[in-house]
Amino acid sequence: MTAWSERMLIERIREASKGSADGLITSIGDDCCEIFSSGSFLISTDSLIDSIHFNRSFHPPHLLGRKSIAVNLSDIAAMGGRPRFVLLSLSLPENLEWEWIAAWLDGALEILNEYDCMLIGGDTVKSKELGITVTVLGEPVGDSAIYRTGAKDGDTIWVSGPLGSAGAGLALLSCDHLQPVSADKAVFDALLKAHLNPVPKIALGLALARSGHVSSMQDISDGLATDMAHICKASGVLALIHAERLPYLPELQIAADQLEMEIEDLILRAGEDYQLLFTVKKGQETLFRQSLRETEPGIFKIGEISSGNGVFLKKKSKIEEISFQGYEH
Repeated sequence: MTAWSERMLIERIREASKGSADGLITSIGDDCCEIFSSGSFLISTDSLIDSIHFNRSFHPPHLLGRKSIAVNLSDIAAMGGRPRFVLLSLSLPENLEWEWIAAWLDGALEILNEYDCMLIGGDTVKSKELGITVTVLGEPVGDSAIYRTGAKDGDTIWVSGPLGSAGAGLALLSCDHLQPVSADKAVFDALLKAHLNPVPKIALGLALARSGHVSSMQDISDGLATDMAHICKASGVLALIHAERLPYLPELQIAADQLEMEIEDLILRAGEDYQLLFTVKKGQETLFRQSLRETEPGIFKIGEISSGNGVFLKKKSKIEEISFQGYEH
């Protein structure tokens, strides 16, 4: 295996990041990058630590590179923005193989290219633990970004796709004793991909922002129960979720049975689905559906907003509070 050096890595990034973009004045090569904007910027940053946020024993470096960027792009999508620029800071053990680093970087650059987002700077240091910090800058579209604070009594609650997949994928990958996982991998392929290679909902986030019918939004990173509670707390409202409306893939039940887990826990409390969770303004549901007709996203109405506080789940005739029952950092 080839040893790495900071100079090798910087040169590799510099060569891969050549080019220009609207608003970029100067990029890698000076002490700072310089950008120009006539409006506001959306800025998000996330840190991923080896053995805490990812596991190198089953997460291929190329896919981890993609995911490291995707989780930040999802934050921009959650506010109805377009990602533009990325800053990357890496803390790398001295004995980490260059081949692993190169494969990780290939994945990161690949997804940046897919979303027309440019790596413009960052930092690298040697450390005992592998750590990855990504900062993304984006621009809102429409009149302004979409916040968590806009949900109101009478709004309806929606999600952009199936829930619980990433949590099930992680559990399957983490359970060495489950032989069927390797034997029947094709059955669980979508669940495994949901964890290893999540897809940020950039196009949908932009469409929702342009529609003018969305009152609040965020992405689902810590589980529906917790992320809906963030919106409710910020907006000062109550959410009622209908259990029978919650979308999930058919193979999720098979995975839950093999993992000896409750499917409800995966759907409500498992994190990293990176679906968009949003509310549609009262009385605008028909117009909202018409505005998204061309994009035809697989979106699902799962509940309603009313006055009060907290998140409640309705199962048949039973109602229980589920506020902040997802992942805690």
